[in-house]
Order: sequence, then structure tokens, then C-alpha cells
Amino acid sequence: MTTLEPPPLSVRKPVLLIVDDEAGPRESLRIVFKDRCECLLATCGQEGIRLARQCAVDAAILDIRMPDLTGIEVLRELKAIDPAIECVMLTGYETVETARAAVHHGAAEYLNKPFDVFAIRDIIENCLARRKRNRDVDADLETLRQSKGQLSDTLAARARANITDILSSSIVHELNNPLSIIAGYVQLLNRDLAKLTDGDTGVTQHMQQRVTAIQRELQRCKQLSERFLHFSRSPNGQSEIINVASLLEDVALLLRAHPAGKSATIHAHSLSPSLLIRAVSVEIMQILMNLGVNALQAMDASGTLRFSAEHTDLPSTNCAHRSAGYDPRRPHVRISVSDTGCGIAPENIQKVFAAYFTTKTEGNGLGLAVVGELINKYHGAVEIISAVGKGATFNVYLPLFA
Repeated sequence: MTTLEPPPLSVRKPVLLIVDDEAGPRESLRIVFKDRCECLLATCGQEGIRLARQCAVDAAILDIRMPDLTGIEVLRELKAIDPAIECVMLTGYETVETARAAVHHGAAEYLNKPFDVFAIRDIIENCLARRKRNRDVDADLETLRQSKGQLSDTLAARARANITDILSSSIVHELNNPLSIIAGYVQLLNRDLAKLTDGDTGVTQHMQQRVTAIQRELQRCKQLSERFLHFSRSPNGQSEIINVASLLEDVALLLRAHPAGKSATIHAHSLSPSLLIRAVSVEIMQILMNLGVNALQAMDASGTLRFSAEHTDLPSTNCAHRSAGYDPRRPHVRISVSDTGCGIAPENIQKVFAAYFTTKTEGNGLGLAVVGELINKYHGAVEIISAVGKGATFNVYLPLFA
């Protein structure tokens, strides 16, 4: 027997595998279906299985009794190759046991020989229609999976670009303060230099103090620049061991430079200086920055924002968002982001991590959606404790690095 290489699914006929050791039924079935299907003929069970492995089969008609393998055994092998193959069983020796076995292994229909041509044609048409529906559903699901992946990538890119733009303006604003101080000290140094030229040696100590102040402000500018550059690097970097206490200080420093944080009081505190997690630091920073910016906006640029971290052996199981890999039996780091803002209505707590959900007149609803995506990546969870008009606390649980 020769095998058929099927053309693309969009243009090819459906493929029907006929497995029967008797030439008469085998040839009769080929004549019945030759105009509707590409027919593959096999004289025994092993040959039928080999053909199914070589060519994508849509439906099969299997004789129950054959010299090498039973039709039930062939059915089982075909379903292992492709569970969606529609199989019809034919037999001249019907028994309750074979019928039960055929149904158990997923046969679509069970017919006696000699078969009725019109009946078997209708059965195969129904099988092929069901096969096509299943294939269409699979194609739709794959399209949805691809769309979800593309949406997640776009979502993360847009949110990252948004937070980076905000930080860019914030850092520029924050750098203006030390640069203004440096400029003032430079003017004073110029005056001191003029006095030295006139022979006044009493200004040496003042000059030394001003040089020290300039060095201090330059170091501050350097630290701000390094923190921002670290955040702006690609998120596709290697994971590293992160000291949570240092990370909270960096986040607090950056948020103090945020326009919405001008009138807010921002604190960062860790109950242990050695809390460690393994992650890409920029991604954990993005989680905290997004939560922090959201909190500042909820406080309308005033109030108190607190970051804290502690070790916990009993992380919450009542979380608004949790990844599939979250295991509350493991020790975790709990990072809390608390604000004194407007709070979250109870009916919205389960919605806040959905893409594009927002209760603000301005905003795209992407910040917390990105938080959810990153929490999923690190097998974490987020618990929300809130009261309307009294603020909100987001408890982020991330696996502790031991």
C-alpha cells in the first residue's frame, strides 16, 4: 500500500482510514467514500497503525476481527496517536464485551456486517463534521493563546514605557535640587577665591566645607542616576539574589521624586536587613513602583505611604491574586505597601488586577495588571486589605530565598 501525503488542511479532502482483512468490505467502503475522502486502505491492524502514524487521519472504519490485532487494539493505538480521530467499528460477530470495549476506548459508532451503505455514509459524515468542529475549536483556542501572549507582551511593554516615562521626569526633577545646591556653592566658592586673591586666608575653612557639600550632592546625583539606569535596563536579565531592605529604600527614593509624591510622606522599613529573594531586580522594583504610584494617586498627592517587609511562615491563603505556583506552605517574604488614601470598594478588590480596569478618571488600568503578570512569574500572591476612606494595604508574598 502507498501512503498519501495530505495537502494543506484548508484545501485537502478529509482522510478516511479503512482497516479490514477482507477485500470485499474494504473495497466496497473505498467505492462509497472515494469521492468524499482520501481513502487509506490497510489489510491488517499493524498496517493501519503505520498509515495513521504517517498521515493525519480524520476518521477510521475498523473491522473488529483481524488476524494480527483486534479492531479494539487498533482503536486504542489510533486514539493514542490522535485522540480526535473518529472511529467506527464493524463486525460480523457482535458481542456485548466488544461493544462495551469499543465505547470505552472512544469509538463513535458500532455497526454490524453487512453494513447499510446509506447508514454508514451518514455516520461518517457526522464523524467528519464533528472532527472539523473540533479542529476549528482547537484552531480558535490556539489563536486565543497567541493573542493572549501578544496582549501580555504589549501590556507589559506599555506599562513599562509608562512607568519609565514617569520616572524620567521624576528623576530630572529630583536632580534639579542637588544641582541647584551645587550651582549655589560654586558661586560662593568663586567669591571665596576672590577673597583669597586679596589675601584673606580666613575663608579656607569655608571653602573646604563647601567643597565637601558639593561632593555630597554630586554623590547623590550619581546614586539617583544609577538607580534609574538600573530600572531602565531590559527586564530580560538574569535573576539574582536581592536584598529586600535595599530594594525598598531604592523604591522609596524614586517615589519621593514622583510628581504625585511631592506632599506625601514615604517610609521604607524592613524588619530584617537580610531578607532575600531570587528574581530579576528590575521586575520586583516594577511591582513595587506600580503599587506605590497607584497608592500616591489614591492619596491625591498627600498622606503617608509605607513600604515594609518581613519573613512569614504562614502567608495568606485569602488573596485577591495568586499564581498557579503559589504554595502557602513555603516560607515567604511579605512586602506590604500601605497608604492612607481613598481605599478600595469591596466589589472592586477582585477586579483590580484585570487589564484596563480602573476607577480613576485618568489612567489606563495597566499598572496592577502588570503586577499580576509579574507575581505569576515568581509564584507569588497579593493580599488586599482595605476600607473605603481609610486606605489600603497590598501584601505581596514572594518565596523566601534560603
